Amino acid sequence: MIIKRGECEKLHRCLASIHGIVSEIVAVVDPSPMDGDTTDEILFEYGAKEIFLPWPKDYAAARNAGLKQITGDWVLMIDTDEYIKVFDFDENKADRDVYRVVRENEYVSEDNALQNTERITRLFRSGLFHFEGKVHEQVTADDGKPYAAGNANIILGHTGYVDQEQMLKKSASYRELLFKMIEEDGDDPYVYFQIGRTFYVEKDYENAASAFEKAIDAGADTKDEYVESLLETYGYSLIETGRSKDAMSLTGFEEYADSADYQFLCGLIYMNNALFDDAIAHFTKATECSKVSVAGTDSYISWYNCGVINEVLGDTQKAASYYKKAGSYEPALKGLKRLS
Repeated sequence: MIIKRGECEKLHRCLASIHGIVSEIVAVVDPSPMDGDTTDEILFEYGAKEIFLPWPKDYAAARNAGLKQITGDWVLMIDTDEYIKVFDFDENKADRDVYRVVRENEYVSEDNALQNTERITRLFRSGLFHFEGKVHEQVTADDGKPYAAGNANIILGHTGYVDQEQMLKKSASYRELLFKMIEEDGDDPYVYFQIGRTFYVEKDYENAASAFEKAIDAGADTKDEYVESLLETYGYSLIETGRSKDAMSLTGFEEYADSADYQFLCGLIYMNNALFDDAIAHFTKATECSKVSVAGTDSYISWYNCGVINEVLGDTQKAASYYKKAGSYEPALKGLKRLS
């Protein structure tokens, strides 16, 4: 763990969730004191090994300092604003050296509580890997070789995106480190992708789109797992900046045919280009997909958009049927009320 002082309530929740699961806790902590902070006492309560390290403005460096103190066979990386919801992993049955876990992100958009899920690499054998990257650090094999990560039945809850003000502060600090990485190491598609995400969080869609374009120009490859998120967030940025025609180039990626989030984006792109039959086809396809990250893209939000299209076209009967499919989704209920 890397621990920022002043987040004691989250730290207590995190440590309580891993109590009895892990054999040791290694916590990298900035020694700078903070009034009213009880981080040290909480760590002592859970028997954690504290590593004091003045903040180096480099997440990988801080993580690697902690790795040197680990004595166990496996490493689980977890942050203060995360906590374990499900942990079902038997190291004796492991057939990989690296595993991804599911992280369920809670966040707020326009005062609505939402959730999305993602797979992230967080579990690996000790002594074989290290971290690289000043921010959004990546698990890297010591021998430099690529690796294939397995999927572990571990679910983390994450509330780091709930506090909007705190999220914006994080975004600005992350971007500073990301630009530093570009300055020191040159163009990197993944780093540009992360820069784009910081602008997107701040609703600076023009700069977000520009960063995503640089990521694509720098060689982003659909074989890389993050690229689907890149394309989707780029598409939303283009729509938000009135460049829906440009977004048409993002449709037709067969690699993401079973992704509800991607099919939903395609539906929005076609909808914003007044290609309504194509839009409905993609929204419907989204409801048939087995892979979904953003809650609702595979169900009620897609059906709702189908209802909106039909209402605008004047087919109130079809619109009502789609709104009903959206169930208790508030905008759909309002749609039914309008039609009645």
